[in-house]
Amino acid sequence: MASTDTLTPQDWTEVVSPPAELLAAMSTLVPAGDGPLTTAQLVQLSADVAAREDLWRPLVVADTERRRYRLLYEDDRVDTWLIMWMPGQGTGYHDHAISAVGLVGVDGAVVEKQMRLPHGSSDVEVREGVTREGPAGYIHSVAHVEGSPAITIHSYSPPLMEVAQYRVDEHGVLRRETEHGRRELIDNTISDVAPDIV
Repeated sequence: MASTDTLTPQDWTEVVSPPAELLAAMSTLVPAGDGPLTTAQLVQLSADVAAREDLWRPLVVADTERRRYRLLYEDDRVDTWLIMWMPGQGTGYHDHAISAVGLVGVDGAVVEKQMRLPHGSSDVEVREGVTREGPAGYIHSVAHVEGSPAITIHSYSPPLMEVAQYRVDEHGVLRRETEHGRRELIDNTISDVAPDIV
């Protein structure tokens, strides 16, 4: 579990301690077994959680100052997050280190981008019911498109304990900087220095 000194300025209870009744209800949706979940299982878990609006809808917050995210469930194999996006909010390019991801759009829309070198990016608009998945090391960015807020549900396995953000330094060198998995991702917009690849 994360400690409060590593967390975003939002209320630390939102990212480390789901209410007991939420944990109990969520545990019925998590596939049984040992070891990490597959990306297909992560997508299915996120979709199953999305279908249970009674579990997450009361936790939705529209915050124009920062992207909000709420831990819905966590055990040794998986964690599941509710993420709320308002205009101008995005993650920048990042990866999830050793964690695979499965996500689903719930309300509004976000755009997921993956760099395509040497030119361009793939853009996928994630709306209600649209899913995305990626293995450990999957590099992408996610940003708000529409909705107040846009809402997505993400599941990670193993639980998201580390993320890495990509930024271009003052010499034009791409850098990978690791952070605790509970910290807010900042959009270190690569497009400012390399518009051809984003």
